[in-house]
Amino acid sequence: MTKNPFKKSDELVEDFLKDILGDEKGAFIKIKNGWKETVGDELAKHTEPEEFNKGVLYVKVTGTIWRKELKMTAGRKVEQVLAGKFPQIKKVVWR
Repeated sequence: MTKNPFKKSDELVEDFLKDILGDEKGAFIKIKNGWKETVGDELAKHTEPEEFNKGVLYVKVTGTIWRKELKMTAGRKVEQVLAGKFPQIKKVVWR
């Protein structure tokens, strides 16, 4: 089976961002753009990716109840989903 020589548009954009911005900044833009789709509407209302550094994604959380829930239980499931879609993420810090 021969490999398709053409890339999908999202792959081209990702390659372009990596070339222009570097791996981490390009990955962060991709994470931010796919945030709502990945975590869902409700969680996206209460969270926002703030920074991505050395594989660690820092996420701003609105309110102590949401932050506590994400740090305790729900966050692990969200982290698994994020890591599945964005393999660059090694750890998520909810703050």
